[in-house]
Amino acid sequence: MSLEDLQKKRKLIKDNSDKTFRNIEKIADESFRVANVARDSEILLNGLDDEFEKQTGLDRKDVSFLFAAIGLQLLRITIINELTKTEPAGKKNALEEKLHEFQNKVLSKFDINDSIENKPYYASMSQIVSTSGVPYDAQETLTAEALEKKKSRKGPISWDFDLDEYINDQKLPLFKGANHRFSTLGHDPLIGLVIGTANILTNTITCVKSPINVMGLEIPIITTNHVIFTSDYKHPLIGIYGSSTVMLSKMVERIINEPSAFVAAIIKQIIHIGTDMFTPCGIQFPGANLIMSNSNVEKITKQIGWGDIVKVGVSAKIASLINLVISTLHTLVHDLSDGVLPEVYNVKTRKILLYSNAIATGSNAIWVGTNVIAGDKTQIKNLDIAGLFVLLKRLRSDTEYISKIKEEFVIGGFNKMIQGEPLEFEETIWNNT
Repeated sequence: MSLEDLQKKRKLIKDNSDKTFRNIEKIADESFRVANVARDSEILLNGLDDEFEKQTGLDRKDVSFLFAAIGLQLLRITIINELTKTEPAGKKNALEEKLHEFQNKVLSKFDINDSIENKPYYASMSQIVSTSGVPYDAQETLTAEALEKKKSRKGPISWDFDLDEYINDQKLPLFKGANHRFSTLGHDPLIGLVIGTANILTNTITCVKSPINVMGLEIPIITTNHVIFTSDYKHPLIGIYGSSTVMLSKMVERIINEPSAFVAAIIKQIIHIGTDMFTPCGIQFPGANLIMSNSNVEKITKQIGWGDIVKVGVSAKIASLINLVISTLHTLVHDLSDGVLPEVYNVKTRKILLYSNAIATGSNAIWVGTNVIAGDKTQIKNLDIAGLFVLLKRLRSDTEYISKIKEEFVIGGFNKMIQGEPLEFEETIWNNT
């Protein structure tokens, strides 16, 4: 080997040695850095925690969204309570009046130029469309005495068919002193969609007598009676017993031959249930009078009825819709140039929804509680149960989400500190050929 080759070899070894030492220094420096990060881990983690709180804290813009959300939730509570407040049935009932106005507007679009008059198991289209009442609201029995009283009224009064065979000389034991709503299937919010609609189409009333015990089984007795109206669709009287089977078959015939009458009747049925839901008697739970006595159904419904369930369900949907609107708008105004990750910004959005729901529902609870303590126990009906359900749901989902994002932010940031920047080592070359 020549002297020149030896000198080159020596230089190569020296260069590689220098590079190796520098690489070792980099490794040592990185080890010291990682050791310092580990030593100061508590301080660094607290700093990351503080940074997360800073990035997810509510600024002036967020507070504006918070107050808007609170205002909308309080407005929801106020409007729902106003629309569903308990009022006696009749013309002074605001909800009933509005629903009847809506009914008249919708039913006025139906053709009522039918030439068929009322007859047994048949209510004319004119009666269905032009009247607000329903046959299963009738409470007076068609007796000879009652008929004479009607005939003795001032002014002409007539019927579309002979009533003699429909007169019952004894008071029919349909209601047993209980409110008629809890004895009639037409007032059932679900079963009434079939039976109540059939009653409207056939001018009948279907009642449930308190279940009788047969070998340990509670069996309800269902009866159907004719309801007789005058020619001008007034003065309903409950006539003799009819047939529930015939009533249903006549409804099916009507659906096939005159579907518009069925549509009008079911619209009328739904609206009638709506007008009764928020009255002192209320509307029972579906199927309640099929398994309990009428008097027990009445007692339960006075405490909590179908209207309360509908109120909670509708109010909860509106509360969720408000949350969705606020969430969407708040997300749209996010300035992506602020360096805050979308998932971290979403924590702020969820805080706004959580705080607004808690403040609105809490304020309502305080207001209701104050009135109840003052002696107005009727205010318990105005408690925002729907808002409470939505709040509990958000508490679970939002706290889990916030905890997850915070953990990813803090632990992820700490892991990045430990990992540091990738080390760039100098390459050594041991072959000089």
